[in-house]
Parts: sequence; C-alpha cells; structure tokens
Amino acid sequence: MNHFIIVAIGEDKPGIVAKVTEILFKNGFNIEDSSMTRLNNEFTIMLIVKGDKSLEHLKQEFSQLEKEGLTIIIKEVSENVINKPRKKLPIFNIAVYGSDKPGIVYKVSKLLADKGINISDLRTEKVNSLYIMFIESEFPEEVDILEFNREIEKLKQELDVDIEIENVETAEL
Repeated sequence: MNHFIIVAIGEDKPGIVAKVTEILFKNGFNIEDSSMTRLNNEFTIMLIVKGDKSLEHLKQEFSQLEKEGLTIIIKEVSENVINKPRKKLPIFNIAVYGSDKPGIVYKVSKLLADKGINISDLRTEKVNSLYIMFIESEFPEEVDILEFNREIEKLKQELDVDIEIENVETAEL
C-alpha cells in the first residue's frame, strides 16, 4: 500500500471536501489523517491517505479539480515516515491574545523550538485588531516548566500580549 499527503487549496465554497474525497473513495483510498479549514476566503485540505494506486495515477485523477481552480499538491510518503514511532509526550495548549503586530507567531514558535517543544497544531485568527493564536504542543519531559513560565512572562511583556498555558490530560485509547 502507498501513502500520500494531499494538499488542496481553493476559494472557499460548498463542495470542495466532497469533490476531493469522492476521488479518493472511487480510487479505493482511505483517509488516515486530515486537517481541513477555511483561511480567510480560501479553503485548505491536508490529508494523509493510503491506497494501492500510484502517484502518477492520483495526479491524473486530481487534474480535473486543478482545471476547476483548485491547487493540488501530492507527495508520496515513505513507510519509514508513516510507521515512525512517536513518543507520548505531555500535551499543553497555549493561547495567545493581543493587538495584531508582526512577530507574534515567530517569537512564540522560536521560544518553543529553542526549548525542544514540538508544535502539533497551530491556528491563528485576526478579529478586527485582536490577534488570537492557539497552539497544541508536545513538551519533552526535560523542559523545566518553572523556567519556561519565566520566559513566557518575559515574552508577554515584550510582545504586549496575554499568553495562557494549560496542561492537557490525555486518555489512552
């Protein structure tokens, strides 16, 4: 079986998800992971799919949607990447609120990267002049939470934003 990541981007309108998933269904692909969202007036789909068709076949199947105005990117993903074990790490949600200004995403993500904290999901939205960012992150056990909180306090002052951090208790499935 082959794994692919598929990205589809186009002007938001009803039916985009149905058109993309119809092609996958008709070609015997299973959706294993997905993220789909509207960004301003554009809609973005990101999928990991599994099936027995080739990359070339999949590109051909999606060519009609490209003619209809969707941008489609398809990349084959190796079994090594798909099956790479992931260590279960403590999950923290981070919420940032403040006046919109350049550098908020960069400076928060840089602090996380410097601490070895992985971002598993990040969403932003601007409502008038209010900038909102939500991050789901995986904290390595060696992160000193007290030191991290001190650095967050400095960053709050520097950016003039409010930053809230919440540990998420996860259930084992």
